Amino acid sequence: MPTFKRRDMEEMEKAKDLLEADPNAELGFVKSLFFGRLKLDAVLPYPKQDPDEAKRTDELIVKVDAFLKEHVDADKIDVEERIPQHVIDGLGKLGVLGMTVPKEYGGGGFTHTAYCRVLERIASHCASTGVLVGAHQSIGLKALILMGNEQQKKTFLPDLAAGRKIAAFCLSEPEVGSDAANVQTMARLSDDGKHYILNGQKKFATNAALAGMMTVMAKTPVPDGKGGTKDKVTAFIVTPDLPGFEVVSPNRSKCGVRGTWQGTLRFNDMKVPADRVLGQVGKGLKVALAVLDYGRCTLSAGCAGGGKLALKMAVEHAKRRTQFSRTISEFHLIKKKIANMAEMTYAMESLTYMAAGLVDRKEKDMMLESAIAKLFCSEGLWTIADDLLQIWGGEGYMRQHGIERMLRDARINRIVEGATEVMTAFIALAGMKGVGEEFESVLRATKHPVQNFGRLASFAHSQWSDVVMGSGAAAGRNGQLHPELSELGQTLARLTTRIARSVHKLLRTYRQDILDMQLQQERIAWSVVEMYAMAAVISRLQAELTAKGGVNGNGHANGNGNGNGNGHSNGNGHSHGPVSDLQRDLIVGKGFCRRAARSIDQRLDALWDNDDTDTLKVADTLLGVTPSDE
Repeated sequence: MPTFKRRDMEEMEKAKDLLEADPNAELGFVKSLFFGRLKLDAVLPYPKQDPDEAKRTDELIVKVDAFLKEHVDADKIDVEERIPQHVIDGLGKLGVLGMTVPKEYGGGGFTHTAYCRVLERIASHCASTGVLVGAHQSIGLKALILMGNEQQKKTFLPDLAAGRKIAAFCLSEPEVGSDAANVQTMARLSDDGKHYILNGQKKFATNAALAGMMTVMAKTPVPDGKGGTKDKVTAFIVTPDLPGFEVVSPNRSKCGVRGTWQGTLRFNDMKVPADRVLGQVGKGLKVALAVLDYGRCTLSAGCAGGGKLALKMAVEHAKRRTQFSRTISEFHLIKKKIANMAEMTYAMESLTYMAAGLVDRKEKDMMLESAIAKLFCSEGLWTIADDLLQIWGGEGYMRQHGIERMLRDARINRIVEGATEVMTAFIALAGMKGVGEEFESVLRATKHPVQNFGRLASFAHSQWSDVVMGSGAAAGRNGQLHPELSELGQTLARLTTRIARSVHKLLRTYRQDILDMQLQQERIAWSVVEMYAMAAVISRLQAELTAKGGVNGNGHANGNGNGNGNGHSNGNGHSHGPVSDLQRDLIVGKGFCRRAARSIDQRLDALWDNDDTDTLKVADTLLGVTPSDE
């Protein structure tokens, strides 16, 4: 059996806080896929806003749209690299900066779904302003809401909710990007026990130079249970008036979202009162993960809003632009781009509000679902923005139309809150972890088969039911789905059985070596990503069919409503001609699912027929790496 290198053992120890879920929590939809279980009840029915809150959200959106149109000049913000104070003040007065803060602390008490709807509008108008709002509310003050004690909430939330103060989240450091467990900033308790003394640096901290309150991650010594101590991450509330707090640089000029400020901070023996620890000492990574679940969900909403605007602009231009004596909308290569943009946008929105629904239901196991929403939507918007510019051609390359700014702004989403490569590996390994642990426990049980007969019998039964026979396939035929969607349900069920069999074979073949096989991880991760996207699309279509009366005898959708289950219109940018909104969404949603299923099958085929060895050999040749160096 392959053994772990010392480096791997150290990294796995760090990863425990990141990967260990609540042992009492039921497996979520995505983790269940790795076991071959299709839990349709986890995605059905599609989340729906309470009617009263939906109305309240609609009213706020009207005010926000008017404010953005009158006061937020996205081009000027991009050029001047700053968001005017009157914009921040205005958003505070509208209640946007405290939407999710409970009413008893001066906030709006809105759900996460409502917040995502508003953030969609802001981000599609000005990505920089959307990032400022998200950094403040999605991650900056979120730890205070989730983990803060009553006194901490009373002290800080009212000013933050009103926009009198801005919040920031400080995790990244000069040597720490996505490697959250490797924080180098240190905090030691003072001799009198009244303060923690912080030393270190933070970088890329959005809003930090403007903030009146920051959530800061630092390592503290905690008892290891063996008579010694171990450095573990703790979350602190930091304010800029603390002695030893220094803004090294308020901002750096960058490619996109240029109106936002990413500060570099230094803590020089900074004394933080002991009562400003957020949550438990040594449990800061769990705080960070909980916060990032929210942040990734709202980042997805911003991407969905940008995708819908891009699709609308692409459709309008394709119908208007004439080349070779006809509009470019008649050319198949343009049609292909628009079809892909429409399918991707519908899936992005479906995933975003599925994740928002999980947040609002306070689901315990949603780590992979929020990671998938972030990964899918950030990659999707980048592709959509690029296709929009291509459809517009040279005109789109000019600053006048805001398309080049959209492309620049979209690029950062693939880096922040979990870079694409990190999220890809994380989804694969976090999902396979449970399957691997079950294998390991069974291997141990086989050494004492008599004493462990029950364990072995249970494992054999689950293997036969879920993987060999494919219980997922039965889930796809159990009548939970509308007849219009039954074929898609059966396809998803087939893929559920196939992904489980593929994971089992990978683990049996490579064992621990799979930890380093990131090209294989990528195939598993993106297969699961698209399966969850398919599930979200199917669930949303089911909600639309139910709301609009289903289909007629010819198999065509009835009704012309535009609800998507969230109490608001879908705004996909399609024409409202003879095809009803429901018919259009069925065409788009089914198109996405069929294309995704084809991609998944191709990826799973490639697990055993690929050019990975040659690819790595080429890279190693250029990097000067030999196998013994790795």
